[in-house]
Amino acid sequence: MDLLTDDGLPMSQRSSEGVARIVRRAILDGRLQPGQPLRERALAEELGISRTPIREALFILQGEGLVGMTPNRGATVRTITATDISEIYSVRTLLESHAAALAAGRITERELAALDEAHGRIERLNDHATPQEQAEADLKLHGLIADAAGSQLLRTILGQVHAFTATYRSRYPYPPDQLRRANAQHEAIIMALRDHDAERAEQLMREHVGDSRALALRHFTENEPTQATR
Repeated sequence: MDLLTDDGLPMSQRSSEGVARIVRRAILDGRLQPGQPLRERALAEELGISRTPIREALFILQGEGLVGMTPNRGATVRTITATDISEIYSVRTLLESHAAALAAGRITERELAALDEAHGRIERLNDHATPQEQAEADLKLHGLIADAAGSQLLRTILGQVHAFTATYRSRYPYPPDQLRRANAQHEAIIMALRDHDAERAEQLMREHVGDSRALALRHFTENEPTQATR
């Protein structure tokens, strides 16, 4: 499966979280395709560890919506449907607009500086940026807003939601006009947070995630028609 990475600890010391990170990355960058089996024995042999952390990692990824578990068949990379996309963005709209409202009431100068930096990174992405780079930069900014909301439970849930979002969002690039529109929306949201305007931050985030939902569904319908009606 070519999952080996060079990011620090020896493979023999990988925890379930470390294995989940490796498999998650392989799903996001396309090395593991939708519907592909994830066999514990094969993963354990490739990563040089026992099957226990593999099994635990697959349960972590199942909780994030990246892996499906079927009795007598085991784990597979989950195949995403149009219904999945619609539902996940509906959840994001509710949670992220609420997070933006909470963040507006308590955000610090340090958190605003981190948002400015994340926004600047998105603006520096050019037309040659990969879909994965775009997705990571975008979700980094959204994660910072969730952090600023001050709710650990909300942040945990949104972390799972963002992981699922990244699975599909990493497959397609934002066209230049949509990227500019998203950047302008990010800037407006940050301005509302800086002004501590909870109502405006909530509304702007709702509109922004709604636009992202429409783009994701349009791309899915145009590029994966066999899945669109499921």
